[in-house]
Amino acid sequence: MESLSPLVTDFAERYLTSLDDLRVLAACMDDRERWWDARGMARQLSITMAVARRSLDQLARSNLLDIRITGDVRYRFRPGSGELDAQATCFAAAYRADPVRIVQLVAASSGRGARDFADAFRLRRNDDR
Repeated sequence: MESLSPLVTDFAERYLTSLDDLRVLAACMDDRERWWDARGMARQLSITMAVARRSLDQLARSNLLDIRITGDVRYRFRPGSGELDAQATCFAAAYRADPVRIVQLVAASSGRGARDFADAFRLRRNDDR
């Protein structure tokens, strides 16, 4: 099995503190022009608003998301530099090519390991939020 690029592992360790961050980042990158609020992200990913807000704030602090304040705080994927955009794009390509491996990488680097990995594949009902 081919090892992951150091750029991919470095990106995961530097910018993603949880599997929720990974899922939120992937959603933002899938629609780069969409402005997300915590409620919309929570609904999209079937997570709580608190988790969505924490991940959105984490990614914004990491200079991966742009912020707009209207009636609510909104976020969209817009890294602060071209280099960071290229790193995120490379990471997203690795995630699409081998999602299980990337989930394992993020789970291991987040410190919560096995539980995060299992939760990434957990199916949730709408009333679980």
